[in-house]
Amino acid sequence: MRNRLAVRFFLGSAFSGAAFRGSAFRVPGFLVPSAAVALVAVVGALSGCVVTKREHDALDAKTGEVAKEAAQARADVVALRAELEATRQRLDNALRANADSSGDTLASKHRINDLAGRVEEVSHGVDELRRDVGASRTELYARLDEVKRAQQAPVAANPTPIAAPADKAAHYKQLEEAFAKSDWAVVRALGPEYVNRYPADEKADEAIFYVGTADLRDGRPSSALGHYNRLLKLFPRSNVLDRTLYAIGDAYLLMHDCVNAKVAYDACEKRFAKDKIGLDAKAKIDQIGKSSPGLCAPQ
Repeated sequence: MRNRLAVRFFLGSAFSGAAFRGSAFRVPGFLVPSAAVALVAVVGALSGCVVTKREHDALDAKTGEVAKEAAQARADVVALRAELEATRQRLDNALRANADSSGDTLASKHRINDLAGRVEEVSHGVDELRRDVGASRTELYARLDEVKRAQQAPVAANPTPIAAPADKAAHYKQLEEAFAKSDWAVVRALGPEYVNRYPADEKADEAIFYVGTADLRDGRPSSALGHYNRLLKLFPRSNVLDRTLYAIGDAYLLMHDCVNAKVAYDACEKRFAKDKIGLDAKAKIDQIGKSSPGLCAPQ
């Protein structure tokens, strides 16, 4: 705009002045008409106007490109926002699905735990029933043994009452002699009496052992177990503990109760592994493991 005003001013002053009207500029060696000088000035002004227009056109073009880029950027932002929203929706759906799956998993675990508890209860009931059946079978075998023994034993006359000696040493000596002679009736009479008279005596546990063994060898395993259990309760550190454990195994084995017999033999073998009785107990365990016919009652 300034260049246009300058051109107009220049043209006005150049063509209206006296110098333009037929005058000329004098240059050393040449004479230049004033009209030519004016024409050169006009061309120079117009060239300045042409340069400014090019810059303006370039700026317009660049502005258009920037506008296009801005529009494309806005379109990209809109697309990214839509993609972000879709991703967020998928994530929400996945979280809800995971929450539902977690709930189903917890419910399944609760059901499994409930079923496991019921199975455990049923198993416990079966074990108790098995023990009851085993105890009943053991008692039945014991009664059958007593019946057989009663049938085989001859009818005896009225037994003569056995009087225990008043002296403690004589009493115990007579008990030992009766045991050595397998006189089980005398042992069953003298043994309990000795324990009643001298409960704190160091040989009281042996007296109980003699009575239990007398019943065991006389075919009364149930009665023998009662005496042996009394011995273990009153004298847990008895000198005859090894023989007592082994005899308990024999009593149960005589009643065909191999489960409890194995428990007794195992306790004897572990506590007296280096002794001969421990080795004998291990041999009994091996015998039970072979399951010889008629040895163990069916479980």
